[in-house]
Amino acid sequence: MAVFNLNELKTDVATIALSNFVENWSMVQLESVEEAYVGRGVTMVTEKYIGIRQSREPYKLFDRSGKFLRNIGGIGNGPGEWTINLYDEIIDDENELIYLAPFMRDRILVYSTSGQLVKELVAPHQLSKPKIFLSDGILTVVHMPFQDDRVFAFQFDVNTGEILRELGPPPAHLIVQNFDSELFSSRNAQGIFDIIHTSSDTLYHFDVKNNKLLPAFTVDFFTSERAWKRYYQLNKNMFLTDVRIYDENTRRFEDGDIIATDMTSLTSSRIKVVNDFLGNMSFGSIGGNSHNGYFVVNFQPEDLMEDIEKRLAESGVSTSDREALTKTLSTLKEGANNVVFIGKLKSEVKTKLW
Repeated sequence: MAVFNLNELKTDVATIALSNFVENWSMVQLESVEEAYVGRGVTMVTEKYIGIRQSREPYKLFDRSGKFLRNIGGIGNGPGEWTINLYDEIIDDENELIYLAPFMRDRILVYSTSGQLVKELVAPHQLSKPKIFLSDGILTVVHMPFQDDRVFAFQFDVNTGEILRELGPPPAHLIVQNFDSELFSSRNAQGIFDIIHTSSDTLYHFDVKNNKLLPAFTVDFFTSERAWKRYYQLNKNMFLTDVRIYDENTRRFEDGDIIATDMTSLTSSRIKVVNDFLGNMSFGSIGGNSHNGYFVVNFQPEDLMEDIEKRLAESGVSTSDREALTKTLSTLKEGANNVVFIGKLKSEVKTKLW
């Protein structure tokens, strides 16, 4: 496992252009028909589709041009439905299937991209906040275990629905008492099922072939203040760490440093990322907007218009940035459906960034 000490970082912050991480970008206007309207939601992008899951809503499927295709599943207690929210999804372009993982159910729901329920993969017990990974006809499921749960990971044969292997009992440091913790998985790096359990200060890799959970990355950060960290794997050689410090006045963790770690050079740096495809605008964590090998930001048009106008009002905006921002602004319309910025993540970063 790679371990880095953040206290050894320099105080300087390196400004990194998004194009160092991303290629083949586009801005997609989602179709503005009544049943297609979305909030920000969680946006999944593949080569063929854009899928959006929202709280207590059906799963919404668009093609890559933004045309609304259909709602998938819905809220309820019947076949193919979920009672609270979805917690993860996989869109399988090759087989035209969508795997939906509800927040608290004992199954994974499998739909065709045409909207039909194909099957339900029944788990050994109820799943709390499951994350899923598809590889070579095997669906691996990891969830956030409670004390009485027999397993915390298992694998399905997606063709037969048979459970092939289980991993349990859950290790003590991953067992939770309530729903305050979270599971995250970016699935950005080809063939890597990365897992972040917020109760554990480590990014794990799930070894699908050998059915093991292996520690992969962590950072040491010694401070007298309360700190919160979340890790992201951007590609096979780049990890990001968001560090937030607890503010006693606001009583919450405030935005802090973004740390990038390059595994090829074994170096780390504080970074700020600007979107050089969109007028060098700043935005939040690149890690939090990266999933399934894509960097994705789902904007409400009014919010993006406001952000662009603020950027245009800044001093020192170059002529080329001003032209790019003005051009984008002219395409936006209040009251329209959301706009999705999509960039394909590079499989590796070959340029020295700091």
